[in-house]
Amino acid sequence: MSTQLSNLTSLATASDERAVARNASLRWLLPFHALVWTLAAWLARGNLDIQGDMVETYVWGIEWQAGYAKHPPLSSWVAAAWFSVFPHTDLAYFALSAVNVLVGLTGIVALAGCFVPRRLAIIAGLAMAVSPLYSNLAIKFNPNAILLSVWPWTAYFFVRYVQPGSRLARSRAALGLGVCAALAVLGKYFSIVLLLGLLLALLVRPAWRARLISVDSLIAVAAGVAVLTPHVRWMMLNHFPTLEYAAQRTGGTLFAAVGRFGIYTLAQIGYLALSFVFVLLMVRKSGAARRMVQSVVRPSLHPDLWWLALGPLFAVGVLSVIGKTQMASVWGMAQWFAIVPLWLAALEQGRFEIAPQRAVRVMVVYWALVLAVSAVVGYTGARRNTDDAAEPRAELATAAQTVWRERTGQPLSIVAGSTHEAGSVVFYDGGRARFWDLSWPALTPWFTPADFARRGALFVCRGDDPNCIATASTLSHAAPVALRVSKNAWGRELPARAYQLFVLAPQS
Repeated sequence: MSTQLSNLTSLATASDERAVARNASLRWLLPFHALVWTLAAWLARGNLDIQGDMVETYVWGIEWQAGYAKHPPLSSWVAAAWFSVFPHTDLAYFALSAVNVLVGLTGIVALAGCFVPRRLAIIAGLAMAVSPLYSNLAIKFNPNAILLSVWPWTAYFFVRYVQPGSRLARSRAALGLGVCAALAVLGKYFSIVLLLGLLLALLVRPAWRARLISVDSLIAVAAGVAVLTPHVRWMMLNHFPTLEYAAQRTGGTLFAAVGRFGIYTLAQIGYLALSFVFVLLMVRKSGAARRMVQSVVRPSLHPDLWWLALGPLFAVGVLSVIGKTQMASVWGMAQWFAIVPLWLAALEQGRFEIAPQRAVRVMVVYWALVLAVSAVVGYTGARRNTDDAAEPRAELATAAQTVWRERTGQPLSIVAGSTHEAGSVVFYDGGRARFWDLSWPALTPWFTPADFARRGALFVCRGDDPNCIATASTLSHAAPVALRVSKNAWGRELPARAYQLFVLAPQS
């Protein structure tokens, strides 16, 4: 009898090991997903982003400041570091966006592995991968998107810090928590909602609350302070410009603030719909949808994950209403790192059979649809001559560099003008030129009048930007160089756009 039990145990163990091995092989889906979305973004977009966030992030980063007037510095540092290695092309920038997402999805898998069997943890990452939060919205790399990679790992180290483990493991987790929490703040000050959400979870869970007064807590705080100190010092020396910029998003009535938070919450539900459907496709029997909804409305099903998943939303609600903040729905794009682990844990507790291998077929269909739709979007944009498809920003950079070299014979050093166009010239120049903000000089305080006199500057203005043209003409004392620049896309030459360039020649 004992021999039979031993054999059965061995068979069960071997079966579990084979299941873990099979599902570990699914991890290739996440890197391939990053490749698909890099290509999809390149197909769909004729430029990086029409709002100019990606170019702005880059041109700040190459200055390597401890802070910037609009946002804290992490996203700009990451962009500058990336392009110190990779070419200055749209495709390379989209790859950065996809890698940022990949880091975050890996963090979600790690977090899920703290609560559900490892064979299921990969589903958490794949389910979030199909959400707009981690796909088309994340392609625009900016201070919102950088949080996608930082918040899940902050939550992971928090869980490792509060869960039982060896003293060394807890200390390492506390160190990781402090560093990641500080990086989250350096990504965007909105990360205060993450920290408040984690603090709330820490206080309401008795087993976790016991970890609050410990040496490890001091390690976490010390690590966070060490990482944040240079930025705090920069804020004090520059009179807190980032806080002033953030304060511009507040105002209005209390009733309007409640309404905005309601709209924000409804948008989050919409963003998570595809992830919800993805998990359902992994389950073999009915009733899973009801169980997943119950996990959100009934904290008792899994209190730990419930507070991790919903804590940041509570923090957003309180802060947005008290501060009467003009919320944007994309601000919350990083806050749902624990929602799929919560669903999976609830399904596991309910003894629902989950088949992770189904993810391969689902992802292949999803990728095919993404690439097809992206190609249609890109082609249609070129046919309709939309700004996103037809603005010749890379081509303008080439033309601007030619004008500068013909008139000065020297490398381009400083570019100003219409913000997006001037920033694009700097980006496509390959990192040799630097950007000066003509409309808001306080954003680029690292230049002095002596820099322009010694090194000269090229002013690049859209033909329909009279303010830029007037200011550039006054500063340069030069006649404009009129250009018409076009681009080719999808086998078509798109209509040309008009620009005026002004050359402030450097001193001999």
